[in-house]
Amino acid sequence: MKKSKAFLIIFIAAVLIIVSLPAALVVYVDPYFHYHKPLEGKNYILRDQRYLNDGIVKNFDYDAMITGSSMTECFRPSVMDSLWGTTGIKVPFSGGSFLEVGDLTRTACEANPGLKMVIRGIDCNRFFNKKDERDYDADSYPTYLYDNNILNDTKYVFSKNAIVEAALILIQRGEASHYSSFDTYSNWSGDFRFGKDEVLKSYSREAVIPAESQLPLTDEEKHIMYENITANVTDIADEYPNVEFYLYYTPYSIYYIDYYKRLGELDKQIEAEKYITSLLLEHENIHVYSFYMQHELIEDLDNYKDLAHHGQNASDQILNWIKDGTGELTEDNYEAYYDELRDYYFSFDYDSVF
Repeated sequence: MKKSKAFLIIFIAAVLIIVSLPAALVVYVDPYFHYHKPLEGKNYILRDQRYLNDGIVKNFDYDAMITGSSMTECFRPSVMDSLWGTTGIKVPFSGGSFLEVGDLTRTACEANPGLKMVIRGIDCNRFFNKKDERDYDADSYPTYLYDNNILNDTKYVFSKNAIVEAALILIQRGEASHYSSFDTYSNWSGDFRFGKDEVLKSYSREAVIPAESQLPLTDEEKHIMYENITANVTDIADEYPNVEFYLYYTPYSIYYIDYYKRLGELDKQIEAEKYITSLLLEHENIHVYSFYMQHELIEDLDNYKDLAHHGQNASDQILNWIKDGTGELTEDNYEAYYDELRDYYFSFDYDSVF
């Protein structure tokens, strides 16, 4: 009986050790940065934004960040660091809504008292989203990584993918610096071709029948925008007055502007951006930029892989423009800017670029 009892105890202990070893490996290596920043000298695999970004903003050492939708994926924090003298990270969300990017921004501000500046893209194709809108179902999110509930961490530490990635990271030696990898994190610039022929693959101009008139911006739409911007942008700035927020409207190509004009929605888009700008400028720690009058960007299709997405060179240029104040909107100039913008794009010869 004593031998049987001893064997049972040893067997149970062995099983517990075998079961706990993979979990211990995940906690030690922490491939999704849920518990700590990267181990020195290990080459972490930066992919799966919705698994990594929360841990990055909570556990990395940084004082500046770049965030937004896929329009910010080709930015290089090293360029930001060279311009501002910061130690920056990049945490984009492909398909990220104002809510999703806003939630991450608020988490970063809460977790990092040393955060000094945030550069954030504001997408014009999301101006009319409701404040709680997102592209992904909540059930598809790894919310067990976002909260502080240790009980549901079992979904992480016993995850097959996490165990495999932790093992690979532990076995392979890589670059000790994890900041340089943010330049390449989610950066697809080297994976695509750019130019007119590529952009036209995503735009059938003839299929868009020109509207007889331009649609107006309605009071209901303004109310939706007010709620969205307040909840997901300006409330965050007010909660963290020591953080400087550099917000820019992500610049789509001249073909996208043609698309809006043919739909009859260009005037509404301009009015919407103007209205949002008026809301943003009420806050001292928010700086607003629009680059739709930087024609060397918008009208040069070699900057774009499709209607909207520009590559790394344009991203570098945007950082330089923000730094030197190009395209900055203020209380004194924003109304004149949108008058000029409207005049230019309603008199532009769109046929000339096709």
